[in-house]
Amino acid sequence: MISRLILLAFLFCTYFVSNGQSEIKNLDIKIMSSHFDLGIPSIYHAKVERKVIDIFTQEGVVNAKGSTFAIYPSLSIIEFDKIEGIKTLQTAQLEFSMVVKNIFSNEDLIIFSKNITGAGSTQKAAINKAISSIRPNQKAYSHFVNELLEKVDSYYNSECETILADAKKAMDHNENEKAIAILNTLPKSSDCRKANENLLSQAFQNYQKQNCNQLLQKANIASLKKDYKTAIDLLGLVDIESPCANDAKMALQTIASANDDQTAKKLAFLNKVYSDNKEIQKARQQSMNAISNTYIEGISKK
Repeated sequence: MISRLILLAFLFCTYFVSNGQSEIKNLDIKIMSSHFDLGIPSIYHAKVERKVIDIFTQEGVVNAKGSTFAIYPSLSIIEFDKIEGIKTLQTAQLEFSMVVKNIFSNEDLIIFSKNITGAGSTQKAAINKAISSIRPNQKAYSHFVNELLEKVDSYYNSECETILADAKKAMDHNENEKAIAILNTLPKSSDCRKANENLLSQAFQNYQKQNCNQLLQKANIASLKKDYKTAIDLLGLVDIESPCANDAKMALQTIASANDDQTAKKLAFLNKVYSDNKEIQKARQQSMNAISNTYIEGISKK
């Protein structure tokens, strides 16, 4: 079982040079923790995950938090053997695969697999060599990423009505976090997202009415414990037009007198939102991202 979720908490802004031109491709995707067969040491998880990230950044893909799709990398054992000669070498033949799943439906979108081999003085060294043979600039990986881009674009274009129906159903059942996650993970450039911004706003306001008192209570408890970072993060989820807005503003003012330098920047931003509204859309988007990321992390762990 996959034990943890790798959240790409930053934007990978790299350029893929092809025929003298630079190209940036947008793809919202989560890269999950890799799964290994028994017999492959867990110490290689980080190395495989770096390889997977490099496969996408090599292709100029910008990764972001919050996605309908997730990549599940894995390594499976095909065969361990040895080569006899002046010096006996251990060999490892493994299958490196990446399964792309729809996080909400758990359906597979695309499956990629490639056999990799390595040799070394020990079995562990052979495994390490096999993983090192994963070269992100190889054509097989480029083809996989481009095929994935096409399938993702096709999905959002063809399944827009189904996506909206799922979001509306979630809202009807007061599952506003789910509705926000479904709608907020739509690519900002997609026609489906552009045509349904009002529905996302409605889901967000429903969430505010449903949860703002609870958020405020948790923030106050965190503040009493002098956990100001958590308190500010929770207050950041309370919208300026929510029923709890005035109480949240007062709570921020109370925290300001006891705040440390580490959280000062975010506190200043939230106070600016309440004081002049210039940053309200930015604050709302951050809140929706946090809500959808938390929801997606929860269902991904399940």
